[in-house]
Amino acid sequence: MRVLVTGGAGYIGCLVVEELLKNNHKPIVFDMFNWGKEAIEPYLDQIDLFEGDCRNSRDIIYALEGVDAIIHLAGIVGEFACNSNSKAHFSINIESTRTLINCCTDPELDLVRDFIYASSCSVYGNVKGLYNEVTEETPTAPLSSYAHAKLRSEQIIFDRMKAVPHFHPTVLRLTTVFGWSSRPRLDLVTNLFAYNAWKKGELSIFGDGLQYRSLIHVRDIARAFVQTLEAPRFMRSGKIFHLGEEKNNKTVKKIAEIVKEQLPETKINMCPGQPSDRRDYRINCQRLKNVIGWEAEYSIEDGIKELIEKFETLNWDWESDKYRNSSFKYI
Repeated sequence: MRVLVTGGAGYIGCLVVEELLKNNHKPIVFDMFNWGKEAIEPYLDQIDLFEGDCRNSRDIIYALEGVDAIIHLAGIVGEFACNSNSKAHFSINIESTRTLINCCTDPELDLVRDFIYASSCSVYGNVKGLYNEVTEETPTAPLSSYAHAKLRSEQIIFDRMKAVPHFHPTVLRLTTVFGWSSRPRLDLVTNLFAYNAWKKGELSIFGDGLQYRSLIHVRDIARAFVQTLEAPRFMRSGKIFHLGEEKNNKTVKKIAEIVKEQLPETKINMCPGQPSDRRDYRINCQRLKNVIGWEAEYSIEDGIKELIEKFETLNWDWESDKYRNSSFKYI
């Protein structure tokens, strides 16, 4: 298939591109390249590049020519990044989904039947004391503008599905991502803990650290997107799947302790009086495993070990803002 990957040069996108190529698909990378093209440089002779803005219907219409499927990853990720510019957040995280959906299903244009959307389990908010674990049927209660935008985009997608025959969208709600990608991010809890322990010899936990995070390695995410796309439509059309691994359901404190196991000299600073992320949930991910047949391959220990190896062997400026979405000036 010719697959348009929005955000294809990003943290997850570059690995999705790699996975598509492994499976003999043709990726079309659609990106603003805010962080450059370095992550996809090894594949430039095997992919098509389209520099554009997913909020711009003109860019989208031209990029969709000859496309068989879409994996929609583009967006401003994380609450801090979203709060830095509320208008950019609204236009990119909500209205760009509407624009993309309208263009790929408009009767004047060729219908793109298959659409995979990257949502987030942050739509559930804090379920501590309400549910022992979260399934796809658990009521949503977003606590952030980022999570709220994901939920609104899901609704845009499913509303369009009801109106357009033969449009087959699938929503993957991602748990918290970790691990090494050729476009690294150091503003994710596991990656940040590993970096601070390696760089400073210490890390800090805000709050009591007992809030749960459900974690998934970025490479496992890339495989899941491609495997879901390749699954028969009747198995995935109109469905929501959690993308995560129950074995990686850990408290924030436990994540810090796993980092300390890799770097024993690490000092863990508890900061109970500091504001902390209020999300707290353990995600059940059996539906994706049972229906699609996907399985996670990476443990938290595997991911942290690889991150530390990269910090030690790559002479990169790890303090650069390019490795932290929250530092970028979105417009």
